Amino acid sequence: MAAEKSNVAADDDAAFAEGAITVWANLLTLIAGELRAQGVPPDVLLEMLALLNRTNQATIRSPRAKASASRHIESVCRAIRKA
Repeated sequence: MAAEKSNVAADDDAAFAEGAITVWANLLTLIAGELRAQGVPPDVLLEMLALLNRTNQATIRSPRAKASASRHIESVCRAIRKA
């Protein structure tokens, strides 16, 4: 019973949000990599990511989630610039 209660505590709202953002970021990375492999120019991808970041900033209510999403997008942008 104590282990079950511990698992419930570990799956609080913050943990759920963190997991959702991580899944989203991994998907974003895979999509960007595939688009690059298909020949989409880096500038086009960077423009798309900037639009995504602006949309996130306008629509995500949580300041922590906004910051996390922004960091993930910037990480993908850095990888595109280096490639």
